[in-house]
Amino acid sequence: MIALNRLQVPPLPETPPASRKDLLGVSHSPGLAPMTNRTAWKWLENLGFEIRQVIPEHWIVTHPGTSSELHFYSDSELTQFAAHRAHRYAETFTREKP
Repeated sequence: MIALNRLQVPPLPETPPASRKDLLGVSHSPGLAPMTNRTAWKWLENLGFEIRQVIPEHWIVTHPGTSSELHFYSDSELTQFAAHRAHRYAETFTREKP
């Protein structure tokens, strides 16, 4: 029983619905612990995203099977997206595959 509990994904924090000004959820969310950049990369890769660092402080995140590119211009933006909206986008991109 204890082994099963360790394998379960921890519940994700509830975030307010996306706004027109912050569709990717990259604005600072008070009260939510920030993710490290390394953890964010690992989380995004586990969700199926591909990450390319073009230049320092510029990352392009894509998901196989879509033509969408998400551009992030700071560690903070990348980690906020990974922590708060990435799972929703991954689900949407996976459903859209032919």
